[in-house]
Amino acid sequence: MADDSGGEFRRPVLVAFVAVALIGWALAAYLWAQASLTETQMTETLRAAEKARQSLAADLQNLQKVAGTAAELKAQAAQAEKAVSEASSARASAQNELADLTRQINDAKLAVSGAQEEATARTRDLQGVDAQLKDETARLTAMRGQEQSLASQQAQAQAEFDSARKALAEAQSQTAAAQRQFETVQNQINSATAELTALQEQIRAARSSAPAPP
Repeated sequence: MADDSGGEFRRPVLVAFVAVALIGWALAAYLWAQASLTETQMTETLRAAEKARQSLAADLQNLQKVAGTAAELKAQAAQAEKAVSEASSARASAQNELADLTRQINDAKLAVSGAQEEATARTRDLQGVDAQLKDETARLTAMRGQEQSLASQQAQAQAEFDSARKALAEAQSQTAAAQRQFETVQNQINSATAELTALQEQIRAARSSAPAPP
């Protein structure tokens, strides 16, 4: 019964720690996937910006070759600079998001590591409690064996006591019977002594009253 109660106490604790570890790893995997997705999007944005810049540069060269007006070239250059600036901003934003996700992943890893350490400590504590419970169970079993042995000895002593009390009662009964027989014999002896004394008195009286010889 003690082993079953120890097992029932140990299973919910282990299940809880396993659940915490699984949730931590799932969160870390999710954050890692989000970081990978953000990095991919950033790379695609940079590639698109680079292609746009190259396309604008090519257009600018073509326009210069075609000898377009200075205003159009300036406007296209401004658009190119704006596209490059937007691409740089998008890259900086993506880098910031990546840094945030990296920190979140590291925090999740630390949380998972802490949960695993706590689960390990709890497991060691549970093993200690289990060992103590086994020791207490063995001690209880030994005490029960001693109790049964003492009960058997007590029953045997009670039986011997009952036998001795019965023997004492029989001895007392025999003693009382012997006492009665002794009293009867004593009465008979007293009666015989009284009769003998009376007979002796009669003999003395007869002797004293008899005539003297010639």
